[in-house]
Amino acid sequence: MHLVVHIPYRVDEDSARALSLAQQAPSFTMKWVDARKVAIGTFPSLPSGIDLAVQLVGETVRLSGAWASMNSDRVSSLTKLWQRLNCYRDSLNALDRERYCLQKTAFFNTLVGCEGHRCPVPCQFICTPCMRMTQDQSPVDGEDRFTVATELAEISWCPNLSLSGPSSQSGSPLLTIDPRMTSG
Repeated sequence: MHLVVHIPYRVDEDSARALSLAQQAPSFTMKWVDARKVAIGTFPSLPSGIDLAVQLVGETVRLSGAWASMNSDRVSSLTKLWQRLNCYRDSLNALDRERYCLQKTAFFNTLVGCEGHRCPVPCQFICTPCMRMTQDQSPVDGEDRFTVATELAEISWCPNLSLSGPSSQSGSPLLTIDPRMTSG
């Protein structure tokens, strides 16, 4: 995975922390873009450097004009990117990442009261776009629905999506929620 974070260079307190973190990225450059100086922190091979990447994106959320791309696709929201990167980072510590993701999804569905919460969706971030398509009675269905929801959720970069095995694809119920997954 290839993450690039663009930070408008400013000499102010809010920007100082983000600029300091960007300088620690595996690759750091300064460029002039439209007569403005921009700091660019690049993480060419996530998950290597994931902790720093999560911190950097978290610091840039408040900065006007900051933006990022994942695998060359510009993300629409730094906040959403931070949430997804943070979840991915947390999954790396799980003994069974597929189970971790399914449990997060089941818990999310319980919170929002999704009637289709037993669908085999392998990621909590896919649920909201899927629910919107259901409410809008979207003509997209089947595997295309999953692909569209993944793209709308801006999570197609996540390697955990490829962990979903036949049990996840068969329509069988999701795993039960492990109470330890609901804390933190």
